[in-house]
Amino acid sequence: MQRTDSARVALVTGGHGFIGTHLTAGLARRGFRVVAADRTASPDERVESARLDVTSFAECLELVREVRPHVVFHLAAFSTVDSAFSDPHASLATNIGGTANMLEAARAVRGGLARFVLASTDKVYGELCGDAYVETSRLDARGVYDVGKMAADHLVRLYGGEFGLPVAILRLCNVFGPGDPHTASRIVPRTLSRIFAAAGPLPPVVYEGSMAHGRDYVYVTDVVRALATLAFDPRACGESFNMVPAAHRATLDLVAEMIERSGEACEPHDRDRADAIRKNGYEVIPGAGLPRALEKQHCDGRKLGALGFSNQVSMAEGLRRTISSFLHRGPVRGRTR
Repeated sequence: MQRTDSARVALVTGGHGFIGTHLTAGLARRGFRVVAADRTASPDERVESARLDVTSFAECLELVREVRPHVVFHLAAFSTVDSAFSDPHASLATNIGGTANMLEAARAVRGGLARFVLASTDKVYGELCGDAYVETSRLDARGVYDVGKMAADHLVRLYGGEFGLPVAILRLCNVFGPGDPHTASRIVPRTLSRIFAAAGPLPPVVYEGSMAHGRDYVYVTDVVRALATLAFDPRACGESFNMVPAAHRATLDLVAEMIERSGEACEPHDRDRADAIRKNGYEVIPGAGLPRALEKQHCDGRKLGALGFSNQVSMAEGLRRTISSFLHRGPVRGRTR
């Protein structure tokens, strides 16, 4: 692995996952030497790949010593509620133990490190009580995924406060955009993968009991910009930030919006598919056996906004881009993180 000016080196764990792929590409475009650490190979020639199992402290320490990064973006995790629920032990070992390993590796090497940025989640807050979560709201996670991410959040703040590691935390809401492989669990790719199924449109599925659940949504390139803001703005050091949402939607309203926008996208060149998408509507299926879901979530993003950050992609434009990616290329499969 080549060595270069550490001030231009970014290490991204989980760098071949959905957000990680967009982040590493964005950093490479900005001229950084980018090392994507993951269990899989990188599809981007501009990005260096490093094999890493974050549950192994020895591997984390060896990689950080070799790379000597200026900034670490820690994204490696069991990244969906469903996957965490299906394998709680592995999920907690990765989301908690993997974070502890990367923090300790960064502390052990330390020299030249300007920021350790954690991609956290709004689920650390638990069920919404009041109008919106603020960064000082109580962390009250309950589910497997939620508790693992909450513990990681606490660990990052511990290493910042107790050991002086330069840290920052971004608590993300629901992120969507092209390239998300989680078509079995996340509402946007799950819905669009059925609408644009190769054999013809299928009705999107909505779980019984979840139709009125409220969530914040944001387009993936704005998440990349927010992570970079926390990495390079001196005012972010030692702080936690909620992601600025592009929009808030009830689940059923979002599904209905995707059906209508998908039909509109198909209409100019495939009227039959457009008609079928609208005619299919959606299908309500039982939610028995699924992990417990939060009913209401909503973030106050004014603290991040005070750093001068604002989203560049609206909900409507983000859906248009995501639908276009399914319409022309189909969903991306094969990546698990």
